[in-house]
Amino acid sequence: MEILNGIATSVLNPIKIMDSISISLSKELPPPNQDLKISVIIPAKNEAEEIEKTLLAHINQQTRQKEILPHSTYEIIVLCHNCNDNTYSKCQKFATAHPYANIHVLALNSEVANTVGAARRVLMNIASSRLPNSNGIIASTDADTIPDPFWLCSLESYIQTNVDLICGLINVDYNSIGGQPLTYLLAKDNYLMLQAKLESQMFPDPHDPWPRHNYNWGPNLAIKKYVYQSVGGITPLPFLEDVDLFNRVVEQGFVVKHCMDTIVKTSVRINSRCDEGFGAELKVWTENDGIPYRVEGLNKLKSRFGIYDLIKRYYENPSQEALIKISKLSHLKKKEVALLLSRFKRYETMMIYMKQHLTSCGIWNSFYPNICVMDAYQELNSHLHPSPKNSTS
Repeated sequence: MEILNGIATSVLNPIKIMDSISISLSKELPPPNQDLKISVIIPAKNEAEEIEKTLLAHINQQTRQKEILPHSTYEIIVLCHNCNDNTYSKCQKFATAHPYANIHVLALNSEVANTVGAARRVLMNIASSRLPNSNGIIASTDADTIPDPFWLCSLESYIQTNVDLICGLINVDYNSIGGQPLTYLLAKDNYLMLQAKLESQMFPDPHDPWPRHNYNWGPNLAIKKYVYQSVGGITPLPFLEDVDLFNRVVEQGFVVKHCMDTIVKTSVRINSRCDEGFGAELKVWTENDGIPYRVEGLNKLKSRFGIYDLIKRYYENPSQEALIKISKLSHLKKKEVALLLSRFKRYETMMIYMKQHLTSCGIWNSFYPNICVMDAYQELNSHLHPSPKNSTS
C-alpha cells in the first residue's frame, strides 16, 4: 500500500463511517448458511427498471451439468442506497416471492455513503463477515448487469486454487446503442483484447496466461475473504474503487486471474451514476460527435511493457545496466529510479508506480502520443496476426 498512502489517509474518516454502517446493517441479516461459499454483492441506486432481471439471473445459476446451482452455497446481498424510486420495494417483493433463494435486501440513505465505492465497501465488509471460510469468495457485480448462467459455477471452481482475485469478462449489450458510441465501443473492446495478448507475449504471467482480458472492474470482480481482509478492504472512492482494489491486491503479491469463462453482460447507458467510468465515457462519445477517442499505439505499448520486463528482471537480478535502461526509457533520473527500486519491495508495486508516472510524463507522451482507437487496433492486429504476404521467412 506504499504508493497509495495518500489515498488511504484522505479517506480515513469515511472508511470508519462505512465500517460502522457495515456492522449496523449486518445485524439486520439472518445468520449465514454454513454451506455458504460465495456472497454476491449488488449496490443498487435507482435501479427499479433492471433489478428484477438481474436478480432472476442470479437465482437461476447453473452447474456445468446444467442443473440449478444449490442455493445453500451462495447468497445475494442487495444494498439499495440513496434511492428515490421503488428499487427497495421491488427487491423485497422479489425476495419474498423466491423464499428458497438467499436474497437479502438492505436500505441505506446517507449523504456520506452516497457513491458506488462507499456502497461496495459496506457490502463487501458485510459479505466478508458472513463467509464461514477464509477462502470463500466475495463476488461483486452491478444492478444493471446480467451474469452468465455459469458465472457462479466458474467462480466456485477457484475456491480450492491459489487464485486470489478473479477478474471476469464484461460483455455489453451492443444492440442498445449506435453511431459513434457503438463504433468506439467495438473498437475499444477489440483493442483491449489485443492489448492483453501483446502484454501476455511481452510480459508473461504464469498465473494469468493468454487467453485472458484486461478488465479489472466492479461489475465482475471476485476476491477471496482472506485477501479482502489482508488489503484492508475496498476504498470508498467516488469512482475507480475497483481499479484501486486491483492495484492493492497486485501490490501485495496475490495471484490474479483474468478469467474468460466468468462472464457477465452489462447495460449500455449514458446516465452514469458518477462522473467517471463506463457510462460517463459513453456520454462523452454520444455528445461529442467527431471527437477522436485516443489510446496507446503499438510502439507505446511495446515500450511500456518492455520497461515492465526490465523492472521484473532487475528485482530478480539487480544490475546497474538494467537500472540505467529503466532510467533512460522512463525519462526518470537514475537516482530517482534507484530510490524507487529500493523503496518498493515488490516489482508489482514498482510497475504500478511506473504506469502512473508514464501516464503523466510529458516527455513520454510527446514521444509516444496516443492515437485513434481504430488505428491502434489495426496496428496491434497487424502486429499480432500478420498476413502471409507481409510475413518474413
